[in-house]
Amino acid sequence: MSLFQKFTSASPDPVHPSEEPEVQSIINNLNNILNTRKDYGSPLPDFGIRDLNEYTSRDQIAHAVMGEVKRNIEQYEKRVELISITVEQSPNIFQLSFKIECRLRDQEKNLRMIFDSVFNNCYVDRWT
Repeated sequence: MSLFQKFTSASPDPVHPSEEPEVQSIINNLNNILNTRKDYGSPLPDFGIRDLNEYTSRDQIAHAVMGEVKRNIEQYEKRVELISITVEQSPNIFQLSFKIECRLRDQEKNLRMIFDSVFNNCYVDRWT
């Protein structure tokens, strides 16, 4: 549970009202981690995704994003054991979509991550 959640009485996420609280907490944390730019918005020196503007091809961006996601999950979301990150097909040519497979308390949970290469942001959600 995040510090902010401890001081609010907000109801569960309206998009995922039946989601287990710990899974929703992990998804929220991953969204925070992966949408924070490295060296901006956090006192931690290696927190967040670094600037990826140096890459020009979709493959280079995908490879760099997967490396950054792996590093951040392993370092800042200890409740999750990362199994794999794979690129998924996306109908929007300006988005890269990834499937993150992870294990939580001996259970496999699949998460979906969409990376918008135009706005350089991520969205993590439960894989259906």
